[in-house]
Amino acid sequence: MIGDAAQYQELMTLYASYGDDELVALARGMSDLTEMAQEALRGEISRRGLKVSATPERSEARVLSEDDLADLRAFAALAPAECVFEYEDGHGASAASLALREAGIESVVLQQDGSRMDVRGIRVVVAPEDAEEAARVLSQPLAERFRREVEEAVPEEFALPQCPKCGGNETLLEAVEPANQWHCDDCGHDWLEEDLSPEG
Repeated sequence: MIGDAAQYQELMTLYASYGDDELVALARGMSDLTEMAQEALRGEISRRGLKVSATPERSEARVLSEDDLADLRAFAALAPAECVFEYEDGHGASAASLALREAGIESVVLQQDGSRMDVRGIRVVVAPEDAEEAARVLSQPLAERFRREVEEAVPEEFALPQCPKCGGNETLLEAVEPANQWHCDDCGHDWLEEDLSPEG
């Protein structure tokens, strides 16, 4: 019993250190927590007088086929405004893409097109059925957390790498563990940053 009381107190202290948005986000996945953690979380939410609205959870992660991804890339160039999120720089776009991926939403990052009179910034584009959820995810502090992580991990003079296979500039950072994994939107090639061979 003493161990349980100490663990409960640790959970209460932990949840008291969370911001309101973090508590609400944690509460939406409450079924994943132990009974003791649920009880401690309910106590902190009640103490703060927070309201937690239920959000439908995706029953399973959606896995897009290569054809689906090709369709999304083709759609991205002409996407309606509600599906497009503009960013001033690659840091913001990379952070948004990572935040969306964690939420189970596939996205495509489009850079300015040098061949046309493209005055738009770097854009993150999602499918129409994901637009509302993407807007919600990107309005949360979660996206800011990813932005800070990207900015801390990338030196100021960073430039997106060119594809080692086709030399294209439409590259996207898709993962960082165990090494930076890149994807070329021009030719579809994937490679790891330390992999120097085009076959990667």
